[in-house]
Amino acid sequence: MASEYGTPPGGRAGPPGSPGWRDALTADVRGTDVARATRALLAFTYDEPEREATEELLSECLDPAGSAVDPQVRALAVTCVGHVARIHGEVGPDLVARVRGLLQDPVLGGRAEDALDDVASFAPHALEPKRGTD
Repeated sequence: MASEYGTPPGGRAGPPGSPGWRDALTADVRGTDVARATRALLAFTYDEPEREATEELLSECLDPAGSAVDPQVRALAVTCVGHVARIHGEVGPDLVARVRGLLQDPVLGGRAEDALDDVASFAPHALEPKRGTD
């Protein structure tokens, strides 16, 4: 996804996946400009090569204690979980559990169901219960 986050004037952000790029997008996601935050969250989801880094940011956006996150950004974060499944073919169990916890949410429940449908389509093993190791 080509975005304003590639290499801004001065080259401070850097290429996708670089620390400067991650920092710039994360700051925007946490910021108060909703349009900028949603663009940054999508750019991070589509362009970050490390799935775990994307999941960490999405999890932060979905954290119920993170009430400072705008509701639109939070809703997009739910949708982005499905994108992670499609792009990476994997979603971590903690993020799956967090999305499952939103199924009864009156605002996010439908999005959570859609995201879990995407996980079922693109990373079905992520929905399997964890088995203990003996």
